Amino acid sequence: MVTYAANENEQSVTLMDTHKNKAREKLRVVESILRRWDPVGVKPGQFAPEDEYNGYAPQIVSMVEGGCSSDALAAHLEHLSVHTIGVGSNVRANTKFAAEIMRTLQAPAA
Repeated sequence: MVTYAANENEQSVTLMDTHKNKAREKLRVVESILRRWDPVGVKPGQFAPEDEYNGYAPQIVSMVEGGCSSDALAAHLEHLSVHTIGVGSNVRANTKFAAEIMRTLQAPAA
């Protein structure tokens, strides 16, 4: 029985590590998309810190995993642009990047 418990613990640790790695990968993917979204136009990694918009990624991943629509995500990006970051509205760009985030995070895992 001790061996079984050890194997069970090893499986639990492996599952937790797998879950953490998947979560990190989702964050990295969203961070990459947000660098191209770049509502300020600072070109993260070139003229601004590469992680300029990374702080928004966890909420975005949570929204998508929670079942939000592409329109809701676009509205969130619009809110970030206008009210949080303080730049003008760009509904077209926010809609485009929201759709890309949705497609990417909802794609079947390879």
